[in-house]
Amino acid sequence: MDKDKEEFLSEFGDDYGYPLGPKTIDEIRATEFKRLAHDAVYLDHAGATLYSELQMEAVFKDLTSNVYGNPHSQSDSSMATSEVIRECRQQVLDYCNASAKEYKCIFTSGATSALKLVGEAFPWSNQSCFMYTMENHNSVIGIREYPMLICPSNR
Repeated sequence: MDKDKEEFLSEFGDDYGYPLGPKTIDEIRATEFKRLAHDAVYLDHAGATLYSELQMEAVFKDLTSNVYGNPHSQSDSSMATSEVIRECRQQVLDYCNASAKEYKCIFTSGATSALKLVGEAFPWSNQSCFMYTMENHNSVIGIREYPMLICPSNR
């Protein structure tokens, strides 16, 4: 173990990784992220987090065992896709403890697409006040254009 890691663990060792989990963070890295070099550090989890080898094995098994089609069609393969999407939406709602009667789960290509939908769908009025923090995702800041388009007095 190198000196920097020893020093880090001496200060944060009790809380490092997943101390109560079935595997330590080092075991997870060694088994699920073998493609990372020993000294590589990956920090862009907001943009695109790394997928684990177990995830890839599960996806490969699913895609080689099933036939999925366009969910907007009526074939058996399309119905299989629709069912997977329905199950995914339900899992998200369950995770958020949200009722499907009250909430809809919409999948988008990313944060920018999702925030664009929010900006377009919000019922802006002369009473609307869009506020955001100084440090924010560019797409959050972009929402400010919607109230200005609808209510020029907000400029």
